[in-house]
Amino acid sequence: MLRITIADTPTEQRWTVEGQLVHPWISELKSTWTRTKTARRNRKCVVDLTGVTFIDQSGEKALARLHKDGAELVAAGCYTRHVVHSIKNNKIDWPAARKGAHRE
Repeated sequence: MLRITIADTPTEQRWTVEGQLVHPWISELKSTWTRTKTARRNRKCVVDLTGVTFIDQSGEKALARLHKDGAELVAAGCYTRHVVHSIKNNKIDWPAARKGAHRE
């Protein structure tokens, strides 16, 4: 299950993502990202991943894409912080992420 909550302020759009970033739910994440592009305009977009419990390869690639498109990724768990750090240092790229799934 994946839950995405979006809060808009004059300066930013904040996403709170909860649950599992896995293959069946990645299409929802991608479509929400595309659908809210116009609403974001030039505001900063913060994606809060502190409620994420599981990330598979497709989830890593999707997060890398959001980061590449300008999203600021915020993580709390050990593995989620590792994934975000790897994305920021171009160790995970959206077209070809590492194999495997990872649990917090």
